[in-house]
Amino acid sequence: MQFATVTISLVEKDMEEPAAFLIKERAQLSLYAPDVEKVYNDIKALASTRVQITNAQLNRDYSGRISATLSMLIAPEESDAVIGRTKDFGRVENFQTQTERIAQGGSGMSENAKTKRDKVQLNITISREEQEQPLQQTSLRIRTSSVDEKAKELRALAEKQGGRVRSSTFNRDPDGRELANVWLRVPMKNYVSLMQSLNSLGKVENVSVQRQDRTGTQIDEANAPADISIQVYSQGNIVSQESGPFATLRRTLAQSAGAIMWSLRMIGVAIAFLAPWVIAIVLIVWAAKRVIRSRRKR
Repeated sequence: MQFATVTISLVEKDMEEPAAFLIKERAQLSLYAPDVEKVYNDIKALASTRVQITNAQLNRDYSGRISATLSMLIAPEESDAVIGRTKDFGRVENFQTQTERIAQGGSGMSENAKTKRDKVQLNITISREEQEQPLQQTSLRIRTSSVDEKAKELRALAEKQGGRVRSSTFNRDPDGRELANVWLRVPMKNYVSLMQSLNSLGKVENVSVQRQDRTGTQIDEANAPADISIQVYSQGNIVSQESGPFATLRRTLAQSAGAIMWSLRMIGVAIAFLAPWVIAIVLIVWAAKRVIRSRRKR
């Protein structure tokens, strides 16, 4: 009969060491979209056995502006794909993640503890593109002889760079001066190209740039909006219609005619004042002559 030797080593377990760690992840996502309601419904359609919608609200304020908020729990193995797809529904204004490691069955650190990922909690806010604050603001003036034409060309230049005209105005005064105000919005990645193209419209003047850096947030800076306020103007007539030679001649003739009419009015007033006295004197003289003649005949 043979015997085997078995060696057993016993190590006292630290009862304070955790048996496992649970990894909890929370993500905050802010989107801007041209159609909030459509994106809201598209995100809700992601619901499945692995994606649970825990909260969904579509809000409309007194002015008619729409915003939406959603919360969902995503299976950890599906979280990256679902979050990536959600980002594609709009322009990402901000995305932040927070990870928390929770000890189970103890506290402190443990090299042998198992690690398990919990469902990922994703909170989403959707707003209209018009509500987004620009990352950069620029104002400038363009001097040109054809204001209306160049203001229309701005629309084509903005659309070529993936932007758009937010609003515009046009005005022409009696002296021939034209003035157009145009407000553009373009992605930051196309800002430099658009600014360079403005030189083709006229003389660019008084350029002022302000930038609003957003610290502590993860933003898509390349696609962040940049607003450009442009004033297109012309110098108008060198000699205005109110100060030219023909205008001076017209004013002189008008003043002369006015003086003549004033003189005629004064003559009329004098005649109206003196006429009764003249008539009375004539009647008295006539009556006196009649009396004298009648006496002579006697």
